[in-house]
Amino acid sequence: MAKYREIPCKYYIALGQCTKGREACHKTYCQHCAKYEPRARVHQVNKKKQYLTKIRKEEY
Repeated sequence: MAKYREIPCKYYIALGQCTKGREACHKTYCQHCAKYEPRARVHQVNKKKQYLTKIRKEEY
C-alpha cells in the first residue's frame, strides 16, 4: 500500500476555504500554491521543490 504524502497547508480550512483567500483544493492546488506552509513537520522532504527554489533564489 502506498504512503499518503500530502500534508495540508496551515491556511487550509476545508474544500474551497482558505484563510489566504485562495481556491482551496487540498489535493493539488494547496501543494503548488506560493503561500503553502505545511501544518506539521514534514517527514518526506520534497527535494525537487528545494532544488528549484534554490535555483530561483540564485537567479535573482
